[in-house]
Amino acid sequence: MTDISNQKVQDISYKYMPVSVFDVKPVGMKGIRGKQHHEKKSSRSTYSPFPGDVAEWCAEYFLKQKNNIFDPFAGWGERHSAIKKAGKNYTGYDISLHAIQHAYEKYGVQNTLANSLTEEIPVHDGLLTCPPYWNLEKYSKEGIDHIKKWGDFLENYEKIWKRTIEKAEDGALYCIMVGDWRKKHVYYDFTFQTERILTKYGMKPFDKVVLSYKKISPIKLMLPQAKRLGYTVKVHQNLLIYKK
Repeated sequence: MTDISNQKVQDISYKYMPVSVFDVKPVGMKGIRGKQHHEKKSSRSTYSPFPGDVAEWCAEYFLKQKNNIFDPFAGWGERHSAIKKAGKNYTGYDISLHAIQHAYEKYGVQNTLANSLTEEIPVHDGLLTCPPYWNLEKYSKEGIDHIKKWGDFLENYEKIWKRTIEKAEDGALYCIMVGDWRKKHVYYDFTFQTERILTKYGMKPFDKVVLSYKKISPIKLMLPQAKRLGYTVKVHQNLLIYKK
């Protein structure tokens, strides 16, 4: 039997099979952030970029009818690159000069050094992003990743979404990669919190995809602690598709 998971198809209008579980391909990002930036007690102890195949799929499938794409957390350039290749306009804000420089050097795209909490948000009909996972990674002293308390982080995170959604056109479609994590035995339900905020400000759920990292995650390294404490090893993230 032929495996059609993520298989590129030549004779149909989309390149990836539109199914609700997407097997993320392995991709490396060595040399961009050192291990000293990672929280060793977190289940997300290694940094990975936004998957290029997911970015391409979103740009060409979910956002195929959209033209002006905004990204409030632009990151390292993978999403900008995919949107550019799809022939769409992209505006991405990021607080990390390092990330902006990398995006330009590797992908030839220019993101804007700006804070989505304070900068004017552009009018847009589409969005593709992956928000910061609180303090698991440090990007800039001005960012919400430096906020000490989870509740205060969520308060500022909500402000960014409120400001962003206000500038979304009716019918705008949002693609957001987000996941949960456990740190020091505390479970952070970031997916739920994100959906709660989106719904609060008028966004409606349109679709949801499980992004599976099972085939590329170091599961054996994480199993002993998971078994000892009685919880599961997280090997997926979620792709939330919301519509205004």
